[in-house]
Amino acid sequence: MKKALIATLAFTMLASLAAANEGHGGAGPAAGFDGGHDGADAIVGSDGTLYLQSTTVASSVATTKVTAISPSGAIAWTATINGREHLVLSGTNLISVSETKATDGTITSTLSAISATTGATTWTRTLTGAVEELKPFSGGTYALVVTPATTSGGTTTRSVVGIGNDGSVLFTTAIS
Repeated sequence: MKKALIATLAFTMLASLAAANEGHGGAGPAAGFDGGHDGADAIVGSDGTLYLQSTTVASSVATTKVTAISPSGAIAWTATINGREHLVLSGTNLISVSETKATDGTITSTLSAISATTGATTWTRTLTGAVEELKPFSGGTYALVVTPATTSGGTTTRSVVGIGNDGSVLFTTAIS
């Protein structure tokens, strides 16, 4: 089991280096990439659990697999999410963001929380605008959101949305 963990970690490091050497977060369908793996990322929880994520693209459709490996080297769980997602560990959740752009230019972002303990989806939250960044804090996650002019009636707006660990919206504050 330790050899498998070492091999997985080595793969993760090599994939990360390859992605970094490309000058962007990895190749995707828009960059002419039509299959295979799109690199891997790793997050380490405070309890020592390693969360590996690996994206596979087949026929221009991306799927991200998340594997939780306990400090003993045992695979605790695996989960699959649609899209090419970068996860952020916030409290007991791994948070991903996916965006949808309507034909009228309206952008909505969907945040999904995967339980770091079980791998099950614990909540989802849809926000108007593009989530540019997620920042964890003790009570949840700050989402930095940009709402394009087409969505907000002519003026681009920026805001910080506080999302609780349970997915509830704690506050929305406009920023300049």
